[in-house]
Amino acid sequence: MKNSIVFLLISLFALFIGCEEDAAESGEIYKVYITLQNVDKVAVMDGETGEIIREVDTDMIPNVADNPHYVIIDEVNKVWYVTLISSGYVLKFDLLTDELLDSVFVGNQPALMEIDPMGDYIYVSRFMPMMGMSNASTQVHRINTSTLTVDSVDVGASSPHGIAISSDGSELWVASNQASHFFRIETDRFGEEGYEPESYKIGSEVPDPVGINDGIYEVLEIVISPDGEKLFMSCSDMAKNEIRVFSTSSGDSLATYSLESMGMQPWHLTTDPDGEYLYVASRMANAVSIVDLETGSIYYIENTLFDTPHGVAISQDGSRLYMTSSAMMGGGQSYLHIIDTATNSVIENVQLGEGTAATGLAVMQGSCNNCD
Repeated sequence: MKNSIVFLLISLFALFIGCEEDAAESGEIYKVYITLQNVDKVAVMDGETGEIIREVDTDMIPNVADNPHYVIIDEVNKVWYVTLISSGYVLKFDLLTDELLDSVFVGNQPALMEIDPMGDYIYVSRFMPMMGMSNASTQVHRINTSTLTVDSVDVGASSPHGIAISSDGSELWVASNQASHFFRIETDRFGEEGYEPESYKIGSEVPDPVGINDGIYEVLEIVISPDGEKLFMSCSDMAKNEIRVFSTSSGDSLATYSLESMGMQPWHLTTDPDGEYLYVASRMANAVSIVDLETGSIYYIENTLFDTPHGVAISQDGSRLYMTSSAMMGGGQSYLHIIDTATNSVIENVQLGEGTAATGLAVMQGSCNNCD
């Protein structure tokens, strides 16, 4: 009898994994990955039901906080990656089973990531000074996803944090959190000795040398518009509270959206698939700021459970916005909030645990472009 029960359990587990793989192949799996920074885990959630499927362990160094911070998904090669800001690793996981495949040490507090269209390289930015942490690193790393070898480009400015890649993978945009400059990096020049990427001032009052940490804008994240023509930049300095927009062809300033009235300290941001709206996690206002990119109008979503909003991501069809509440300031309950973008209403608040500090998130669509 005992052997029969064991066999049945093994069969059920195999059936679950097999069904998950079949669903992914057919484009049916729809998962959301959320980094739980304070407990060294990544929560995997069903994007349709809001149920937690599993929590994935990211503990690389026993008895030491690794602090998983940001996650990206490569649906082409069916893998996902997470940065560990304290221990300096990037981890690689299987997208179907969520099992650890490999790891690579990059050091210097790896923070945000971008991946090229074919999944051949991931690009890693640096953390910024926060909550007693400091980072004077001026390097952006590139990791070969097959060999996990690492090369870099030195931008000459501290804490190159915001990062975005062009749709063809030829250009990487990076913004310093401290020096108020941003940079255009030609991705085929990574590892080239003496290479200096083209630099741009965020504002006219910024000092000319890129190495001066003026702290005027404190850029947190940058994203590229769906048409590839604009670069959106969240300026998180409390005296600014702005979204700045620049041309990807010239680097010129195109627009500035002030979130001063409500959206204090813009944090992570994303556009809808059509590029009509920009959604911004407004950290100190406990709100989502929404910019209508056609009219320039700004409006807000509030909820009593929003607590230090951090990461945002959007579904492929643009119908659902996902946002994490990190509860970073008070160590309270972290949430994943699911928002209906048609009505701009919160339809689900998923509890992620007391003191877990939910930060980055990524949405799997199951689309698997270029899959066999």
